[in-house]
Amino acid sequence: MPTKRERLAMFLNENRLLKLLALALATASVYAIQRITNQQEEFEIPIAVQMEKGIAVLRQDARTAVITCRGSFDDLKRLDPAQLRLIASPRVSGVSGTAQVPIGPKNVNGPLRGVSVIRVRPGIVNLTFDREIIRNIAIAKPELAGKPLLGRAEVDYEPKIASVRGPKTQLTELKILRTGPIDVDGAVDSFTQRLRILTDTESGVWAVEPAEISARVSVVTEAISREWKSLPVLALHQTGSSMQVRFSPARVDLSVLGSPQAVNRIDPGDIRIFVDCLDILQPGSYTVPAGVHLHDGVEVSTAVNPPMITVSVTPREETAVGVRPAAPAAPAANPPPDEQERPPGDGQPR
Repeated sequence: MPTKRERLAMFLNENRLLKLLALALATASVYAIQRITNQQEEFEIPIAVQMEKGIAVLRQDARTAVITCRGSFDDLKRLDPAQLRLIASPRVSGVSGTAQVPIGPKNVNGPLRGVSVIRVRPGIVNLTFDREIIRNIAIAKPELAGKPLLGRAEVDYEPKIASVRGPKTQLTELKILRTGPIDVDGAVDSFTQRLRILTDTESGVWAVEPAEISARVSVVTEAISREWKSLPVLALHQTGSSMQVRFSPARVDLSVLGSPQAVNRIDPGDIRIFVDCLDILQPGSYTVPAGVHLHDGVEVSTAVNPPMITVSVTPREETAVGVRPAAPAAPAANPPPDEQERPPGDGQPR
């Protein structure tokens, strides 16, 4: 009967080639599986320092850490580094001073999903800390950038004081809080805008309440007024009309309000005060608003005094003695509005 040694020798010699091939395939499979399941990849994640209540961090030399992760190819691809944090929790005594806090794989917090952290760089975070206080600090008026289209811009805002929490060393020196500027370049109308209160990380400011202010920007338009006295009233009627018109009063005053640029552009020779008689087809007495025509492109408000004109209409052949015909439409050098069209304006301020 063969011994155990002989039986082993017979087993090894039988189908030796196939057995060697199977061993080689198994070894290759093990190495292939290891390459798939033991991939390594590096990620950068933030370092969050958790201090005891009442203590604030003044300075922190490392804000992020590089972690080396090991896992399968699929697990590493599914890992979201945005959900990871490295938590540093120093044990400090006193309310101010410095500390060196060791950090490693065990400090990584978040869903790793089958991935293990094998290395962390750096291995130490250096901190300077101080006692935390809360102060009420005034907020500076926001600065204005640019100029409105007309006039000037004024700003008011609320609130004017914010509550700030941070390290005593820094907040003792902090006198005022600021916001970003408000762009008013080319503004025409007033508007409201919310602005965040700016906090410098070097100032040690941790929290501001409220974090925003509401700023109301008012565009104040500078205006001037000018007045022209005893301007003649003109008639706007159909060419060849058989009606004769008479105005009461025949002369009126005109007041103009607008920006200095617009008012100074008005040429007295361009001013026309008119009464629209196009729809008056029968003799009689009518009360009609006075209209104003100025040079095109002049944006001002106008007011005629008196604003309403009494128009007496009689047939041309029955014109009584002493009744003055309506003034001519306009001198040749300054033609009036087209007699077939209604000019802009209705006699009311515009």
